[in-house]
Amino acid sequence: MVERTGHENMDKEKPGVLEDAPVSIYDIAVVAGVSPSTVSRALNNRDRIGKVTQERIRAIAGQMGYQPSSVARSLVTNRTMTIGVVAPFLGEMFIGPIIDGIEANAEKNGYQVVFSTSRYDPDRELMIATHLQQARVDAVIIVTTHQQQTYEIFTRILSVPIVVIGQQGVSDIPLVAMDDAAAIRQGVEHLHSLGHRHFAFVGVDDRPASNNVRCNAFTNAFSEIVCDGSIWIDIRRDPRDLQRGAASFPGLIEHGVTAVQCYNDLVAMGLLHASIRAGYRVPEDLSIIGFDDLEIVSSLVVPLTTIHQPRQELGRHAVDMVLRMLDDRVVESLVLPGVLTIRESTGTASETR
Repeated sequence: MVERTGHENMDKEKPGVLEDAPVSIYDIAVVAGVSPSTVSRALNNRDRIGKVTQERIRAIAGQMGYQPSSVARSLVTNRTMTIGVVAPFLGEMFIGPIIDGIEANAEKNGYQVVFSTSRYDPDRELMIATHLQQARVDAVIIVTTHQQQTYEIFTRILSVPIVVIGQQGVSDIPLVAMDDAAAIRQGVEHLHSLGHRHFAFVGVDDRPASNNVRCNAFTNAFSEIVCDGSIWIDIRRDPRDLQRGAASFPGLIEHGVTAVQCYNDLVAMGLLHASIRAGYRVPEDLSIIGFDDLEIVSSLVVPLTTIHQPRQELGRHAVDMVLRMLDDRVVESLVLPGVLTIRESTGTASETR
């Protein structure tokens, strides 16, 4: 009698692998005739491997029924395969597409994302940094908190790569952002081409870094482009952006303004609604430009002209940057161009009709 041990029933397509045993990168390496490290790079979309080789290894892995193990990968790479993401509020309309871009690119590269919200609270930021350190995340992406203190806390506590999204002027931390100044200039050129001479910028007081970049860009562009005219700067201190826009309306009319660049779309929406409630026509009496291009602004009663931010791209590039940093590669900050999206809230100046 021959005693069967169970080892005879092997899949002939998987040399050396028991039928019920999980397939490892070492098994794939044997079949593909390459090193396990080459298999790892191919399966994790890493550079330094040819496209043909990568596709062949991926095909073999699929045929063998390979299922990646996050635990095994962590042991091999000494990584947890997680990226921490810190944002003020996940529910903000501006932040949603950024998060989508981060999550999609992270998952594509085998990483999970851990989200935390700072709520603009320095004590909470300290707590988040501590928790992320304890969780041993591999990298951290900070989404436009607009607070320098946040970046200082995270660089002091964490020893992992950090990338900032959407906040220009942050020293010593790689960032991915949009060129606010060039985008604002597009708006001024557009308004000037429509015959406007009396301009205003409506800003906010609780995000000084980004507000100053946009306000300074606006005043510089005005001085270079508009030879004869006036400019009014209104930095609002109301609690919400919609309220800031609405509260700015009386002062704009008092100063004879016909064209307004707002800090963001929410401020512009508040101004638009206040103008219509007061019986003013947009754009016949007042032209308004927003900033961000939120999904809602194309569906307003007067679709908003605004500066489009490539938010999903910002998130995707941030993940690419931290992955390069994890591979000990040099990373430089990336500034993307903004595009003026012209809709119905801007038109010919009334004095030129």
